[in-house]
Amino acid sequence: MITSLDKIKKFSFVEKLHHFHSIESTNTFAKSLKGLPKDGIVVVCADRQTAGRGQRQNTFFSEAKGGVFASIVCPVADIGLHFIDNRAISLAIYDAVKSTCPAARLSIKWPNDIYWGNKKLCGILLENIPQSSGYIVVGFGINVNIALQTFPEDIRDIATSLLIETGKKHSEFVLLGKILDWFWKYLPLDIAAAHLLYVNRLYKTGSDCEVNGQKGVFEGVLEDGRMRLRTGDKEILLSSGPVRF
Repeated sequence: MITSLDKIKKFSFVEKLHHFHSIESTNTFAKSLKGLPKDGIVVVCADRQTAGRGQRQNTFFSEAKGGVFASIVCPVADIGLHFIDNRAISLAIYDAVKSTCPAARLSIKWPNDIYWGNKKLCGILLENIPQSSGYIVVGFGINVNIALQTFPEDIRDIATSLLIETGKKHSEFVLLGKILDWFWKYLPLDIAAAHLLYVNRLYKTGSDCEVNGQKGVFEGVLEDGRMRLRTGDKEILLSSGPVRF
């Protein structure tokens, strides 16, 4: 029987796929790899993570099976242009989920969380590889077949899954295959065209918010990934920070 993982291995741009039933963190493993891709990508995926990580050293719930937990290692010409990869994976996950669940009310919360309605469906973490400056690790975790009661109590009001939203299960590896396919198509796309898609899918553009103690109106995102925050008659550009609406 040909499995979804076998199909991913046959993608022309996937040079190597590492699959684990359980691992501490796919990003951590990916950053330790010696066999780095030459022209395509290397993929690391796991059924569960025991020490999943999110932005700003936060943990990401991934101890339970039922999610897509993966990292992509890919070459970069300039690590300073990493938002190209950030934008590509955000759009890829959006499209993959939308093709799986056409009624999904999806948006991208800057810089790269994927939301269904007002709840977080997916987190993304990009990291460089200190010993290999020409590469980047694009990690992501998507809640697919995780039931509400499986989430820790403190995040049940802010997290969701495809199972919760649709009432049925979906194939994690079919979804992963779709994401990788879309990611590889988005990477070389003209920056202006890709960015137009990204900004049109942003979460709560035009809303009041607070970032790093600064309050204002979220007006959008520049092509280089900086957030535009309007405070009175002044525009502030922010490179990072948690956004609270």
